Amino acid sequence: MKKGFTLIELLAVIVILAVIALIAVPLILSLVNKSRQKAAEESALFYVDTIENMLMINNIENTDGKIYKVKGKTVVDENNDVILNLDIKGDTPYNGVNNEIKINNGFVETANLRFNAYYVHYEMDMATKEFKTCTSQKGFLDKCDGTGSVIPSVPDEPKIESGATIEVAKDKTYLAEVYLDPTDISKKCTKEEALANVNEFGTPTLIKTGCMKWYVYKDDGKNYTMILDHNTSGNVVWNQESKNWTGTNPPPMKEVKDRLDQDTNDWEDIIKKTVRLLNADEVAEITGANRLDTLKWNSSKIYSSEKEPNSEIQIGWYYLDGKGSTYTEWKTGVAKQKCSSKYAWLYDYTSGCTDDRLSERGCCVSENKAYGGSGAIQGYWVDFSINADVSRAAIISYGGQLSFDVAYDFKRYGVRPVITVPKSMFS
Repeated sequence: MKKGFTLIELLAVIVILAVIALIAVPLILSLVNKSRQKAAEESALFYVDTIENMLMINNIENTDGKIYKVKGKTVVDENNDVILNLDIKGDTPYNGVNNEIKINNGFVETANLRFNAYYVHYEMDMATKEFKTCTSQKGFLDKCDGTGSVIPSVPDEPKIESGATIEVAKDKTYLAEVYLDPTDISKKCTKEEALANVNEFGTPTLIKTGCMKWYVYKDDGKNYTMILDHNTSGNVVWNQESKNWTGTNPPPMKEVKDRLDQDTNDWEDIIKKTVRLLNADEVAEITGANRLDTLKWNSSKIYSSEKEPNSEIQIGWYYLDGKGSTYTEWKTGVAKQKCSSKYAWLYDYTSGCTDDRLSERGCCVSENKAYGGSGAIQGYWVDFSINADVSRAAIISYGGQLSFDVAYDFKRYGVRPVITVPKSMFS
């Protein structure tokens, strides 16, 4: 005779399991939160150590008592000029708050850096060189003595009335397509209206107003970062002064930055305050050229014009749709048919799209007369400049390459804005 469990026995087991769950789940969540908090503190300390090392290596002076902002892997001054590029892998501070440091005598005296959900406050005693860290999930603490009051954190972005529309991408190397008028975000924008804006002019180049198409390539949980599908200007040099540049750091983007500001001057403030150029390291991240099994491309490395640079310490140009672990492999385009490159969205609407020589590059515009002839636009500038035999800056070219060109001499490149907008614009 087979004997099973009675209903009372099954209920008893369920009750016991429920009690165990009630006890275990809070303990597990507490351990997870403590682990995340510890990781945030370690990330902040790593940033502080890196900044102090870079201050010493670059012999940067006149920083005593000054406040600087930390933006991603850079430290910028009150004019938003980069004073340090940080060679850091891993998490970067959350960009929805002001991440700030105070530098004193070559040391970071105080720092407020947010990683994930944790606001990390760091402070050093300048006399003893001892430091403390403390964290909060409500906002930055003003002291690490156990009684410090919380500095109010930046509130969540209010719900924004927006006419922008979004189409989530499937099986693409970007996340979504957005149709948005940066001069009037309340204006209803559709794919059809964006295409009509293009067709009215025959080409999207130089269009700065109206419904336009954007590609979302980053989602940090709160914001979308996206790049326009065309240049707002062309024929711009990076920095004319680069020809006689004598500074210890690479020349900044000057003329191209001025043109970017002009092109976006009429855009709404919520958009305009985030306008910038695409970063070369972002391109490497998007294309997978910085994975451990590939080139490990990183702009902190030394530029080399060699056909096959030492990828451990040097960087060179590569095709966006390349792949492999050597530069020889990455300097051969993978796309075999026109428009077949997965990264054509990053270099479409540039010169040479009808050129038979580029049939394997992926550029998809069927006719692009505005780009042809003398002074044709052949790409756009990317935010990364270097010092080599001559001052050079990074570009995305019409051939689907991340490469470099002379910063002061070539006017065949344009500006292509990148913006970061709250996801609430699309709720």
